[in-house]
Amino acid sequence: MLNKFKDKAFRESILTGVKFLFAIILTLLTYTTTKIPTYLVIGLVELVFIFFIYNLLVEKHIGLWLLANLLFFIYIAQMLVLYFGNSYVTMTMLKNIKFLEDLGGRIVAYALGTILVLAIVAIRGKSLTKKINKKVIAGILVLLLISEIGLHFEYKRFSPVQSFATLAVDQIRYNQVKKAQANPEVALKTYYRDSLEDAIVKPDNLPENPNVIVIFTEGLSYNIISDERDIMPNLQSFEKQSLSFKNYYNHTFPTLRGVQGQLYSGYKLDDDEVGNNLISMQDIFKANGYRTDFINVEPYNEEFNRYCANLGFENVVTDTRHVSGYNLSMTDDEAYNFLYAYAKELDEAEDKQPFFLSIYTFGTHVSFDAPENGATYGNGKNAALNRFYNLDQQFGEFLELFNASDMADDTILIFTTDHTTYADQDYSNAFPDHKRDCTDVDTIPLYIYYKGIEANTIDVNGRNSLCLAPTVLDYLDIDSENYFLGTSLFNPDASSEFDTTFYDASYLVSTADSQIRYLDDLEIEEFLSQVLAYYSALEADVSKLSQ
Repeated sequence: MLNKFKDKAFRESILTGVKFLFAIILTLLTYTTTKIPTYLVIGLVELVFIFFIYNLLVEKHIGLWLLANLLFFIYIAQMLVLYFGNSYVTMTMLKNIKFLEDLGGRIVAYALGTILVLAIVAIRGKSLTKKINKKVIAGILVLLLISEIGLHFEYKRFSPVQSFATLAVDQIRYNQVKKAQANPEVALKTYYRDSLEDAIVKPDNLPENPNVIVIFTEGLSYNIISDERDIMPNLQSFEKQSLSFKNYYNHTFPTLRGVQGQLYSGYKLDDDEVGNNLISMQDIFKANGYRTDFINVEPYNEEFNRYCANLGFENVVTDTRHVSGYNLSMTDDEAYNFLYAYAKELDEAEDKQPFFLSIYTFGTHVSFDAPENGATYGNGKNAALNRFYNLDQQFGEFLELFNASDMADDTILIFTTDHTTYADQDYSNAFPDHKRDCTDVDTIPLYIYYKGIEANTIDVNGRNSLCLAPTVLDYLDIDSENYFLGTSLFNPDASSEFDTTFYDASYLVSTADSQIRYLDDLEIEEFLSQVLAYYSALEADVSKLSQ
């Protein structure tokens, strides 16, 4: 045997076997993350296809050798991302590479995985199928090609190769939406509404102009709050004291789209700091005599600073003295302490006016653990559970202070999230009984609370977070002209083309009737044509609002 290893051809044959054995093992490992056998079956079918193509090409000239290794690389890379991230590579991932520092300790695991993949791909290969009759190989390839065509119609999103090709299609569609030149003024009028819905009467026990605090928590799915292990007991209790909304979904992903999209009740084209020039919830509050403030918990993140500045609030405030979290951000403890102190200051000001105050907290970001002095869940060994438990403890302490203060007598507290929790490997391991049909979409919390509120639960049957702004304003009987794509959740009969459609750089998904359903190609084209008109309206002169 040792003598055989001296033979170059034998060594290369063994190494080819190692390459594909590694691919098989990695494919099997992905099931520990996804728990979906379809990924496993279709992945292995495509691996067989790639195996035969690789063996046909690997000993040819350099161009075909590169093609053989490219196919193998695509497969391995997709499976590695599926193992860590619970989905294949998406446009959302690619567009957010610039935020890699937000992944905390997981960067090391991702870097090592990338190095391992490149090392495996670089192994010099040799054909292992020379002794198989060429007609047999041709027959196998024909059958596998027919299988690929069949996969395209029913199981495309489970296919590592076809999902990779979909990235190019997504980019083409994105560029078409971005560059198309619809008439901005016509589009502006298309989405103009002269008033808001009035589906609920403002409660009698609310003051005329109550303060409003909206808390956007980083990546929080409803199943984490409702989990029987009491990971978030304070929020469980808070839900029972609040007006809560059941079967309520996020409308997009990630944060930069999610926060702005809810405040403006509109989609965002890019994951960047660019503002929306239409009418926002904060604009409407300002027009009704409120001061508007947003708390920035990432004061040293220049891109996020620009993003906050473009949200349309009168004041963006922060505390650079207390930033002991990841990347010099505020921990959830620091964020809630600052939120309470700042809100109390506004409430006690001599020239007090009602305020609309919002904050986005960062501590539950994917890959984070609880901070060094934070609260940990159980034995503290599960980072995913720790970060959510810590958030819950900090919220509980804030709520206790809030309820004990005079501010609680005339302030509405609204708790929600920027988007659902990303269902990566850590999430799937921490919540193995909660299955996701799409990693970016799930039910999320929305609670409205004030002293004396009559607790209730409203089933919104799959409507999404585009509805936040019209719902809050409807609850307070505030009317205004607007361009909102969402509708008030208090109107069970309200609907739009958008309030049950999830849309980001990677997925187009319906959440109607609380069921996740991927849109077909015809539905996608129809939806994107409408979104194009909305994006065109963003280029229009808003001064022509009522013309």
